[in-house]
Amino acid sequence: MKYKELTQVEKDELVGTKCFLNGKPAQIYGRLLDFPIVAQINNLLEVEYTWKTVQRIINDDGKFVA
Repeated sequence: MKYKELTQVEKDELVGTKCFLNGKPAQIYGRLLDFPIVAQINNLLEVEYTWKTVQRIINDDGKFVA
């Protein structure tokens, strides 16, 4: 299945968004990376997702699970 790639503007809008990773506060990083990083704040857990996945989860409930 082919999907439309996010524009740089769409990626920029996602970066810095507050969310949750495994139930703990997290934030999205890596605006110029091929795969953004969702990282827990004040913790060591970081996970890479595709941009489309990040966009979908943020638009849903903002709760990532690793």
